[in-house]
Amino acid sequence: MMQAFWILDSYKERKAHFSEHVNHILDQVAQDYCEEIAQLPKVNGSAREHQIMDSLLQFRFVQTEKLPAYSFRIIDNSDKSLKPKQSKSIIFTQILDCKNQTKKSIILSIRDDKIYFISSILGWIILSSLLIIIGIIALFINISFLRRQKKVSRIQSDFIGNMTHELKTPIATISVASEMLMKDKVLDDRTKSKRYSTIIFEENLRLKKLVERVMQIALFENGTMRLKLKETDLHQMIGNSSEAIKMLIEKRDGSITLEMKAKKFNYKVDTTHFSNIITNLLENAIKYSPDNLVIHLSTIDYSEGILIGIADQGMGIAKKHQERIFDRFYRVESGDVQNTQGFGLGLYYVRRVIEAHGGFIKVQSEEGKGSRFEIYIPQL
Repeated sequence: MMQAFWILDSYKERKAHFSEHVNHILDQVAQDYCEEIAQLPKVNGSAREHQIMDSLLQFRFVQTEKLPAYSFRIIDNSDKSLKPKQSKSIIFTQILDCKNQTKKSIILSIRDDKIYFISSILGWIILSSLLIIIGIIALFINISFLRRQKKVSRIQSDFIGNMTHELKTPIATISVASEMLMKDKVLDDRTKSKRYSTIIFEENLRLKKLVERVMQIALFENGTMRLKLKETDLHQMIGNSSEAIKMLIEKRDGSITLEMKAKKFNYKVDTTHFSNIITNLLENAIKYSPDNLVIHLSTIDYSEGILIGIADQGMGIAKKHQERIFDRFYRVESGDVQNTQGFGLGLYYVRRVIEAHGGFIKVQSEEGKGSRFEIYIPQL
């Protein structure tokens, strides 16, 4: 809007300046015309007058490097019928008061060509337009950057809060169990001693797992993670992971089924990381499913590789979250589901490990009906 006002104002200013310029030229032309007429024998006929005037006008306009499209008439001032009429052109009138000549006037018509006037400020229009566009782009980039920074800051704050919560719980449990073990009465009771020792051991493993997960992510981020590839029977690895987690499923009155249809199942993978991602996806299936859960594991041969499917009938993931659940620190709000605290690193870690193996992971999910994660690993 401001630029439109500026262009209009510049157009009016250029037009006014041009009018002054033309009036100045007509003053000079009038003097030149009288000098020309005085040096020649008595001029008879309008054709000769017209020829002299046209040459003078062209000379003056060319001299100033401005030659607009024009037309003119030389009229006798006593002839009222030849006065200038209204038109779309810019009309200029100059009296030709030559000595020993009938008083006449020149009526100069110059086409009111907006393109002619705007072309003189075209460079500034283009420059100002570029500056405005650059300004808008810079503003958009700055706003996007600030929004992204704000989002990252919020995500990191959530991560720190979740990390603190996840660390405080096992630390507090270990502290209480250790304090109980220090009591003579508990030490004398073998059953209680074993129970509290088991609690300490399990919580210590939980702490170790949390720290290792964060360290693994850090290694992937700085590029120092190196996979130790080893020929591995993936069917056996999946079976071992499902067997290890079977007790947790049974505690929730659930079941897990395996459907291993892949004919090629020996692949070069990092056994530690690959086992971690299978366990991670199974734990998520348990965590986000109600009691009486059902988990289905499957494999098929797919595009010179293997496709591993992990499906559940849990709470599902909303469409708007599905593209972002593999981003670092991203967590989906879990509503009323209990014990779903986390760092937002699990699925990010899964994606990074799979991509490091040259594969990909995708999800198909519907709220209230469950999710299916598919992992593709190519034959290296």
